Amino acid sequence: MTQPPAGDELGEAVTRLYVDTDPVPARLLQAASAGLAWRDPDAALAALLLDSAVAGAPAGVRAGPADSDADDPRLLSFDSGGTVIDVEVVVDGGRVRLVGQASHPVEAPVRVRHAGGEWTGTTDRLGRFSVRDLPVGPLRIWWGPAGPETTQVCTATFLT
Repeated sequence: MTQPPAGDELGEAVTRLYVDTDPVPARLLQAASAGLAWRDPDAALAALLLDSAVAGAPAGVRAGPADSDADDPRLLSFDSGGTVIDVEVVVDGGRVRLVGQASHPVEAPVRVRHAGGEWTGTTDRLGRFSVRDLPVGPLRIWWGPAGPETTQVCTATFLT
């Protein structure tokens, strides 16, 4: 009778079993790799405070199509360490327009990562920014001068 594998050998045997019988689909591996590319280790991840599409529902719970009015702007609010970023999202004709403001009234770099690439710009002296003609899909916003009084902030990815 053969002895069962022990310790690391058992783990390797189970891994081989799953790889052979139920491999991870290539598109899922690509999506996971793409998700890692969105990371910015120097930015503080902002938590979603408010999503008007699911007002009254806990943050992180998505509304269904019947729960939202496509003609109304969507309001999002993110917070990270005392920095709040408020964003109005309008989808019109398959394109997205963002109007936002950071709680710190300073000119600072702002980036919006989208499925087609990245938009870069600067907030005005009141912390406001506006971006037009983005593709519908996942978006993520980075804001901020990394300095002694502020930390660069990165919003959670949100779908439009």
